[in-house]
Amino acid sequence: MAINQRLDIRQTQTLVMTPQLQQAIKLLQYSNLELNDFVEAQLQENPLLERKAEDESDQPDSPPTPPKPEPQDSADVVKEDSDFDRQLDASDADYANVWDDGSGGSESGLVWSDGRGSSVGLNDDGGGWEAVTPTPTSLREHLMMQVNLEFADPVERMVATAIIDQLDDAGYFIGDFKEIAGLTGVDRNTVAWVHSRILLFEPVGIGARSLTECLRLQLAERGEVSPAMETLLENLPLLGNRDFKRLAKRCGVDLSTLSQLVEKLRSCAPRPTAGFDFDPAVTLIPDVLVRRGGDGDWIIELNTDALPQVLANRDYYATVKACARSQSDIDFVVSQWNAANWLTKALEQRANTILKVASAIVRNQTNFLEHGISGLRPMTMQDMAEEAGVHESTVSRVTNGKYMATPRGIYELKYFFTSGVGAVNGTDSQSVEVVRHRIRQLVETETASTVLSDENLVELLRKDGMRVARRTVAKYREAMNIPSSAQRRRLLRLEAG
Repeated sequence: MAINQRLDIRQTQTLVMTPQLQQAIKLLQYSNLELNDFVEAQLQENPLLERKAEDESDQPDSPPTPPKPEPQDSADVVKEDSDFDRQLDASDADYANVWDDGSGGSESGLVWSDGRGSSVGLNDDGGGWEAVTPTPTSLREHLMMQVNLEFADPVERMVATAIIDQLDDAGYFIGDFKEIAGLTGVDRNTVAWVHSRILLFEPVGIGARSLTECLRLQLAERGEVSPAMETLLENLPLLGNRDFKRLAKRCGVDLSTLSQLVEKLRSCAPRPTAGFDFDPAVTLIPDVLVRRGGDGDWIIELNTDALPQVLANRDYYATVKACARSQSDIDFVVSQWNAANWLTKALEQRANTILKVASAIVRNQTNFLEHGISGLRPMTMQDMAEEAGVHESTVSRVTNGKYMATPRGIYELKYFFTSGVGAVNGTDSQSVEVVRHRIRQLVETETASTVLSDENLVELLRKDGMRVARRTVAKYREAMNIPSSAQRRRLLRLEAG
């Protein structure tokens, strides 16, 4: 067979993933915080981009008559959080706390009166509120202050510092005495003695090597370590398994006394560092607001406070382009102009896609909005993709890290996508979340004499129109950290005395 060369013309269709297309896909899956960070970076890099200023021309000359107050839901609260003036008017602050203009002789020029005859001044060197707002003390700083007070010998301080450096996040000592002795050049007995002194530090239980030792230190601080309590501490696995009869027998007490011992144990802190956990609470900013309209329909709108609004400055672009002196300057200005236009269009497309998918979700979950979790319907991303007219992967990206404020609370968009379970007696299939919620309700109504086994739960769910296998019920129960029926029975009997 001869090998030769020839030219052919063929027509094919291929998808080219341009950098702009890849970036548009990333914008879809960005959360509102990630999107704001990305837009902020673009504003710094692109001189033709600027934030869109609020249009004040449409504002009325006189404020309208305030409507009659109505009960608020989550969407209403989120909407009003952006209006600082309304928050200030609604607050019940003590108006005796006022700012002084500095005419009272303060060198700072600003004085805050606390309404009790004392004041706090802010001078130019104070740096603002940070100067008078206390900063939480870290655990290490708290312990090192106690080290400096407890140990006068520099060597002992060095050993104590090495021990503190080997505490885990819960406050337990996870190091080794021999290793610390080698690092600090002292004998093992010295390390053990320093560790015994650290066990007396605040918070009580810090530096313990086990949960038993941590709880014992806290109970000893309160003088509650009896022989029965000591036996209870040595048999914590039995307490975890809720084997109260065997535990009461080993402690030599009845179930009523054991219940009192367990209550004392529950008052202890298994994590000594709990008072030093200063992780800031994450505030969820919803992307979509859902509220009931005046005609009974559901109104879906985007939360404009969570969406960065930018525009391309056409006038500045024309001015800069006219002043360009070389082709490279013109090319740079044009590329920045194209990037600015692309970003504004991409942000608009992202917002429209989120609104389209959120509207499809609301149309299919009206029962949830009206009746709560019992009205949650089974729903898949493929169903929403077909209804919204987008690809299933687009629905996945749009619902990733996006939240919706509803009258029932703030939920992630992915929360509404759940599989269904079989139905009986001609009823509609139920969402998995509905089944779990029903199991939790049934368990919460149990008493010591009416504990429900998994088989009992299956029968009760069947009466509610939910066809679920016993193994499925057990799986849902374990996922919700609900003990078995035997463990629940022992616990209820113990609580009943």
